[in-house]
Amino acid sequence: MSRAASFLLAIMLWAALYLPFLGSSELRGEEGKRVMPATQMVDNGNYLVPYLGARPYVNKPPLINWLVAASFRAFGIRNEWAARLPSAILVLIVALLMVSFTRDVLGAAGSTIAAVSWLTMLEVVDKGRVIETDAINAAFFALALILWLTFWQRGRSPWLTFTIPWIFLGLGFLSKGPGLLLFFYCNVIAVCWQSGRLRDLLHPAHWIGVGIMLSIFAAWAIPFFLALRSQAVGQIWWHEFTAIFFGERGRSENWALNFPRGIAFFLPWILLLPFLRFRRINNPIQRQAARGLFWGSLLPFISVLLFPGSVPRYVLPLAAPLCYLLGLAITNDGFEWRLGNVRLSEPAIRLVVTCAILAEIIVLPIRATREARTHHVLKPTGAQIAAAIPANETLYAVDLPYAPYLFYLRMPVRYCSRVEELPENARFFLIQSRDLSKMEARPRWNDLQPTLLVHTDSFRSHDTMLFNVTSNRSIP
Repeated sequence: MSRAASFLLAIMLWAALYLPFLGSSELRGEEGKRVMPATQMVDNGNYLVPYLGARPYVNKPPLINWLVAASFRAFGIRNEWAARLPSAILVLIVALLMVSFTRDVLGAAGSTIAAVSWLTMLEVVDKGRVIETDAINAAFFALALILWLTFWQRGRSPWLTFTIPWIFLGLGFLSKGPGLLLFFYCNVIAVCWQSGRLRDLLHPAHWIGVGIMLSIFAAWAIPFFLALRSQAVGQIWWHEFTAIFFGERGRSENWALNFPRGIAFFLPWILLLPFLRFRRINNPIQRQAARGLFWGSLLPFISVLLFPGSVPRYVLPLAAPLCYLLGLAITNDGFEWRLGNVRLSEPAIRLVVTCAILAEIIVLPIRATREARTHHVLKPTGAQIAAAIPANETLYAVDLPYAPYLFYLRMPVRYCSRVEELPENARFFLIQSRDLSKMEARPRWNDLQPTLLVHTDSFRSHDTMLFNVTSNRSIP
């Protein structure tokens, strides 16, 4: 297959799997926590500190919010399709890098298989169709690892091998924190160990690369901390980190299912691993790389899923080394289609894999349309509010925490922490129902003389109340 044909295949497969009905369903899960800060960034121009309502949102670094905000600005629209497109585009970029950049190492067949397996990995498809940190983080990890492996196997200069990939590690750091370093260094150390070249990690270029990675993160983190001047950020990040190791009260994930679900995430391609035979890879450099990728992925896969607070999606970055490993095996005839004394037909294996890919292409649009018809949580609440306010009015949200249904209002939304912060020209404002008695005790409330318009449905055990300002005289 020519390079152009491989490119065309990857793009067509991506378009068939990732674009159909991409914006058909409303925001779900934690998508609102990626989208709502992005809308506020576009509105107020503050790209340094993400805000969720009137409060800084510091649980995750802001790269994903920047990507969504950039998509909103580029397309001039704010909807689910524009919000989710950055995840899908990053998945495509990884596939195109596999097709083009690894061709000299993996060959035409190996690079194409690596790209196809990446695009059709079950969990990559699932996360690549939503705007979440998992696909973004896995994509930047994949870009870093692919570049490093290719430079390494080509014997390029350490000043190239140990610097360029660390740029993408820095971007990954900005998407979900330092977790991807565990997967990256497990694979890099394992490949160097298998090659007998661990000392290469002591090369000055490696430390320059680490400095580049940390500088990318620090370029945001230092002014961010200076802007907030609060110890709470470090405490929140520490809580996020320790929750992985020790678990978190109230978490509904079933830890006992971590391993079967983790394995299922890499279907259908993980089913080929039992047929892999390293001894069949004659090229010693590629055999060492294959062994390193296998052990460098297996160890973090097991260790991460053993943590009481971990969930299977944490190991999604390991899709990239698996795809590269499959490409190495294909180009070196590293598979032996035999299980025990039973020999399998290679055409039958190809047919099964092809059918699995076709099933994804058929099932995904059906599932997306079903979700669009049945999953209605946020839009009805947004419609309740929108129906009570003229389109040209501004809605003020007072001390609201996480309210993603406000995304579906086609009117300006402004956030404030206290009712005293409402401007004199405010006509409509929204509060949490549980805060009503507290706000009624404040002098400004009597001045506003608000009239209840709508009592919204409950979202995550919280409901809201929409008020119309009857009188808005200034307080002496």
